[in-house]
Amino acid sequence: MSKWTTYQLGDICDDIAMGPFGSNLKIDNFISEGVPVIRGMNLHEGGFNKKNFAYVSEEKANSLKRCLAYPDDLVFTHRGTLGQVGIIPRIGFEKYLVSQSQMRLSVNKQYIYPKYLYYFFKSPLGQKELLKNTSQVGVPAIANPTKSLKQVEITLPAIETQQSIASILSSLDKKIELNLQMNQSLETMAQAIFKEWFVNFNFPGFDGDLVDGLPKGWNEWSLRDFGKIVCGKTPSKAVDEYFGGEYMFLKIPDMHNSVFVIETLDTLTNEGLQSQSNKTLPPYSVCVSSIATVGLVCMNPVPCQTNQQINSIVPSKPFWKYYLFFLAKSMREILAATASGGTATLNMNTSQFSNLKAVKPADDLLLSFDEIVSSMMERILANEYEIKSLTQIRDRLLPKLMTGKIEVKG
Repeated sequence: MSKWTTYQLGDICDDIAMGPFGSNLKIDNFISEGVPVIRGMNLHEGGFNKKNFAYVSEEKANSLKRCLAYPDDLVFTHRGTLGQVGIIPRIGFEKYLVSQSQMRLSVNKQYIYPKYLYYFFKSPLGQKELLKNTSQVGVPAIANPTKSLKQVEITLPAIETQQSIASILSSLDKKIELNLQMNQSLETMAQAIFKEWFVNFNFPGFDGDLVDGLPKGWNEWSLRDFGKIVCGKTPSKAVDEYFGGEYMFLKIPDMHNSVFVIETLDTLTNEGLQSQSNKTLPPYSVCVSSIATVGLVCMNPVPCQTNQQINSIVPSKPFWKYYLFFLAKSMREILAATASGGTATLNMNTSQFSNLKAVKPADDLLLSFDEIVSSMMERILANEYEIKSLTQIRDRLLPKLMTGKIEVKG
């Protein structure tokens, strides 16, 4: 192993600074364009999410000069969702303002290659260092955040080796990001076809004639008419043998940002599955969140079960599945309104869900839609499996590269 040298981060960084005090940055300061503000939602697994920016004026940003971040700076969350880290991209805005819950680190490039430091803080070792002074009283926070960050110990190889390690990990992240972008594009294309055919009535062979506001052969159905409605249930937690197996157990946190769910935080054994076999969903059921966060929609490519916060449609005909998926996504406002019920927490029971009205197009058109979008959806699913595989490879390599257990030459 080539020579690695241990430093305290404060000794080899140009600057570490907190975001502004709350009174210095208020919602009233946000405008539609200008200097972007980095908040927790902009830091995610891939590092840096450019969506959902808030903005402030150039004048406001310059008045908070110490809180500005520039390309290659690292940004950390010190209050709230701890462990988040992002790196400012070289392509994008000239500068960014970090929010009250963030802190910014500017590296000394004589010692540290910025992308290498980013991957260090994504590794188990870096996360342990970052969070070692965490306080869980009230809102989770890092105690004395800038001091804590300066005291982080890091063992570094030569700059050239850092660059090589970062390049290996970046190549995997780039492929993951490309797959994510492709999936977003494919889903958008399929959704556009759904809207054009089933909302705008601009579908092949339509002659313009409507009967009661719908094309001939179309009807108004309840969701229960499309197939079996299944409300999930959690197996008894008192039976240890029910959990930790090969079958997915789907909950609302598993549904975010996915068309297909291929992995869940909790799993069931065959015993757990059989303990409530009537709750098992066959592949390509349409799962809809119905409590609290209402209107998330996903599909399961393999048999699974869900908890009671999810209602699912098991399509009576296989070629209805993608129509029902995009139909459910198009109904999010209706789902939320149905679930409101005047209570603080949104809650839509199975009866309410089953009785929701929806348009049922003619089967020949649904079959044509399925034939067109199936290749797009199958590509999305293949990409999601590849993303999972690439992520596992990256996460296995990361700690080994960061500790020199796999030697890389610069």
